[in-house]
Amino acid sequence: MGARIFSSPTRPDWLWDPPNLLSNGYRGLFPGEMAPEHGHEDQCPEESKSAMERNCHEESLAANAEYSVGLPEARALALTCDLCQHRMQTVADLLLLTSDTRPVRTASLSVFGESVSRCRETVASRTRGLTVLLRDLAALIHRDTITGIQEIRVCIEEICDLVVSLTECCAHAGYLLAVLQDGSSPETPGPVDRYQLCRAAAETEHKTGLLRTYRLHTVTALQLTDICISVTEGANVLTDGCLKAADEAPEDNLREQFRLCLKSVTAAVNTFCGSIKFLKDRPTETNYRACQVFGEALTTACNALAVFATQDPSLTGTGAKLSQTGRDTLHSVLSGCMGVVSPCVLVCAIVHGLATTVASGSCRGDGKEQTAIMKVQQCQAAVVRSASRLEQALGNGNELT
Repeated sequence: MGARIFSSPTRPDWLWDPPNLLSNGYRGLFPGEMAPEHGHEDQCPEESKSAMERNCHEESLAANAEYSVGLPEARALALTCDLCQHRMQTVADLLLLTSDTRPVRTASLSVFGESVSRCRETVASRTRGLTVLLRDLAALIHRDTITGIQEIRVCIEEICDLVVSLTECCAHAGYLLAVLQDGSSPETPGPVDRYQLCRAAAETEHKTGLLRTYRLHTVTALQLTDICISVTEGANVLTDGCLKAADEAPEDNLREQFRLCLKSVTAAVNTFCGSIKFLKDRPTETNYRACQVFGEALTTACNALAVFATQDPSLTGTGAKLSQTGRDTLHSVLSGCMGVVSPCVLVCAIVHGLATTVASGSCRGDGKEQTAIMKVQQCQAAVVRSASRLEQALGNGNELT
């Protein structure tokens, strides 16, 4: 039987209070209060009481075991919500809450090119996916089991992935529509793409952070390999941008600093991936902690490079010059996108609060999971409404090919 994590409205309160489990469990169970059962009328009270004490003690141990099993899972879920919320907010800050209008250049968007219509198709696909995931999330919270809480983590991560993809696609489509308006002119690119570098650093921070949500005896080689691949790809984006910046930096000291940053990130990623390989060969707590320490060092090096490389305007170029019509067009797209992103960020906060309650051991069947389900459903409805407005905003442009 799966261990229950979230309380159930019909589950007695005393089951969620392990210290009081035995005392409450005796209520109504003493021989004087029991109706005699067939074949047990002659059983003496002492024997009956002793047997019931043993049974209740065994139930107590089982309940306590199930209760304790869920606490690490709940803590991991809370941390996952934190990481995903931070990731979505970082991308939104870089693309939706900035006046620096530029196209989005990432590997996932390379297939779209200058096509607004394909961006619109992708946006529609992402919003449909978010609606389905939010509906599934509400059902998973209702399931209330250890397996369910693990699936909630996966669901939160998938929601985060779709939100990031949706945000990038909307920002790119908004730029394309805005520069098509009369009086607007496109950006002037520089050797450093600000969003590319900041996104690569943020992805590295996210992946190394996910390592902290795993436990040594449950983390798989596939999960470790996925982390290595992701941080290596992010490091490659950072080092490529660093090389371009070093080649075109106006001063010798600046070029030398970029080369030192390049060496720093390269050394950090090699050390981190080496520790991951060592962990897969010898899965011990010491090696696991080493991976976490080197992951923090890698995150620091990547963030430092991203900040350093994007602070010089001569290296980042200039954004698009938009007419009033272009600004209005861009605003309608980005505000529609924010209407989808905000409920998804709120969902992470909702699940985080519920997971924190469980992890603290204070969950007592007070209906908090039902409240969370209702809030998630409200967020799903908000996503549906905002998706409709976003679709209209993307259809406002005349050039959609």
